[in-house]
Amino acid sequence: MGYLQKKENRNAADARNSFVTRKAEQKLSALADIFKLAAEHHYVDERRDTLQRTLNFKDFRYLDNLKFVYNWENRFFSVNYNLQILSYFDVTEQFKEIGPCKFQMKFSMKRHQNDHFECKGWNADLKTREKYLERLNNPLIIDRVHKLDIHDVTITHKPSWGYFRVSVESMVGSGAWIFIPPIMQLITPKDEECVRFFELFELIGDALVNNSVEEENVETD
Repeated sequence: MGYLQKKENRNAADARNSFVTRKAEQKLSALADIFKLAAEHHYVDERRDTLQRTLNFKDFRYLDNLKFVYNWENRFFSVNYNLQILSYFDVTEQFKEIGPCKFQMKFSMKRHQNDHFECKGWNADLKTREKYLERLNNPLIIDRVHKLDIHDVTITHKPSWGYFRVSVESMVGSGAWIFIPPIMQLITPKDEECVRFFELFELIGDALVNNSVEEENVETD
């Protein structure tokens, strides 16, 4: 699927109330329902906006919500609906402020070889940056990125926010309106894939918001 400029909701809210948009809305609702079932007792409620669904959760360790966004693009024989999943992780009492920062996953030309997080913006000390990269490059995180056919992970933070913003883009859950024959297609996630998404966001949340714990452990050793 084609490149779109990175911004929080991109063009989802700009979609016209057309027949095709309504078909995409139906698929996005179906996608949200699949994640609700997979979340079981963790699911609380849902918020709906144009080509956007936000699911709120309880009793995960870090994950409070997932926002599913369909960013659309016109192709020659189709309209593609590229799935972006957003979540926000509030900083905790175990967090030591690091200033504005950005991490993004770099994907190699060879599939699943040496994919890793890189730091794209950082003002704090280099030792803390390396500790973040070490936690984010946890093999458990990389494994889930590969298994979920994810092609972008971007993490941003600003001190004024009080949270980290995590954006994940995946082929799993994306859709397309095909003109000939006219049909709306969805890459439907399996239940175990939904669980892996939950695990991925939990692992990323753990890597981000507890940065002072490691320092305390070093001081007491």
